[in-house]
Amino acid sequence: MPKYECRLGTAQGDVVVEEFLAPDEGILKSQLQDKGYFVFSITPKTAWLDWISYLIPQKKTVSMKDFVIFNQEFAALLRAGLPVLMALDILLSRKGEDFFSRVLNQIRDEVKSGNSLSEAFKNHGKAFPTVYPATLAAGERSGELVSVIERYLFFMRTLMTIRKKIISAIIYPIILLVLSIGLIVLLLVFIVPKFASLFQGSGAELPLLTRAVLGLSSFMQYSWPLLVALVAAAVIAMRVSSHKPRFKLLLDGIRLKMPLLGKNIRRYNLAQMTRTLGTLVAGGIPVVTALDVVADAMSNEVYRVDLRQVKEWVMEGEALWESLEKTRMVTPLAVEMIQVGEATGSLAEMLEQVSQFYDEQLSTAVERLVALIEPALLLFMAIVIALVVLSVYMPLFEMYNIMGQ
Repeated sequence: MPKYECRLGTAQGDVVVEEFLAPDEGILKSQLQDKGYFVFSITPKTAWLDWISYLIPQKKTVSMKDFVIFNQEFAALLRAGLPVLMALDILLSRKGEDFFSRVLNQIRDEVKSGNSLSEAFKNHGKAFPTVYPATLAAGERSGELVSVIERYLFFMRTLMTIRKKIISAIIYPIILLVLSIGLIVLLLVFIVPKFASLFQGSGAELPLLTRAVLGLSSFMQYSWPLLVALVAAAVIAMRVSSHKPRFKLLLDGIRLKMPLLGKNIRRYNLAQMTRTLGTLVAGGIPVVTALDVVADAMSNEVYRVDLRQVKEWVMEGEALWESLEKTRMVTPLAVEMIQVGEATGSLAEMLEQVSQFYDEQLSTAVERLVALIEPALLLFMAIVIALVVLSVYMPLFEMYNIMGQ
C-alpha cells in the first residue's frame, strides 16, 4: 500500500506532518477530512525516492537573496497599511511555481486558518532561518511588526555582505587548486605513460623517482574506478554520519582546533552568535528565549551545545557574561563588552559591536590567509611538475650517456 506524507491542520490550530498508508490520495484526503483535519498537502513517498533524497541533497531552504527581496516587499506593503493576508496574496500573485512560492502558499493557508504569522513560518522551520519566526513573534507581541522586519533585513544584509567578502577572497585559490590538480592528473595519466613503454624497453634500471612516478601513473590509469568508489563511499559515510549529533560535535570540535583555519572558524561563529543574539534582544525577546533560538541557528554543534548550557545557567540566575565566560567559547574582550552591556542596559548595542569587531578581524585574517595560500599553491604546483619532468628526463639522460659511450 502506498505511503503518503501529509501536512495537516488540527482543530486546535496546530500544524503537523505525519505519514499514512492508503490505497490512493483521494481516499486518504477524505479519511483525514472526516477526522477533522484541514489538509494542506499530500505527498506520495516511496522507498527509492526516500533513499535518493537522503543521499542527494534537495532544495529545502529559501535562498538568502530571495528571502531578503520578499521581506523588503512585505515590509513595504505592511507599512502601507495592508493586512498580512492581503500582503501575502499580492506577493504570491507575482511569484511563479518555485519552492519559495509553494511554501509561501502553505504559510498563507495557515494564517488564513487562524495561525499567527510567526507560527506559520515556524512550522516551515527548515525552509527559513531559525531566527526569523522568533523575530516575527516579538514584532507581533509589541505591535511593531514592520520595524522588526526592517531590523531583520539589516541583519540579513550584513550577513550577505560578510559572505560575499569571504567567497570573493577564496574563489581564486580554489580555482588555482582545481587547475593544479587537473594539471597533475593530466601529466600522470596522459603524458607519463607515453614514456613508460620507452623506459621498459630499454632494459636499464630506472631511478627511484622515475619508478615512483610511473607507479603512481599506473595506479591512476588502471585503478580510477577504485578511487571513484572510495570517494563515493566517503561522501555517503559523511552524509550518513552528519545526521548523528555525536559525530557532528566531534567533527566541529576538530574544525575549531585546526591550525590557521580553526581560529577563523571560531571568529565566524562568535560573530554569528553575537549578531543573532543582539538582533533578537533588540527586538524585545528575553535573553533566555533568545539563547534558545540562537542555539538552533548556529551551524557549529560545539557552539550549539555550549549555548544550551549557557541558557540553563542564565535560567538559574547567573549573568550572561558569567555563563559565556565559563564555556570559554567567547574571548575575554567579548566577555568584558557583554558585561558592560548588561550593566548599562545596552546589551543589544554591545553585542552588535562585538559582532562587527570579529567580522573585521575575520575579513582581515581571510585576506592574509589567502595571501599565503596563493604562493604556496604555486610553489606546490611548481615542485610537483618539476619532479614529474625530472623523473622523465633522468632516464633519458642516462640512455643518452650509454649510447654515447
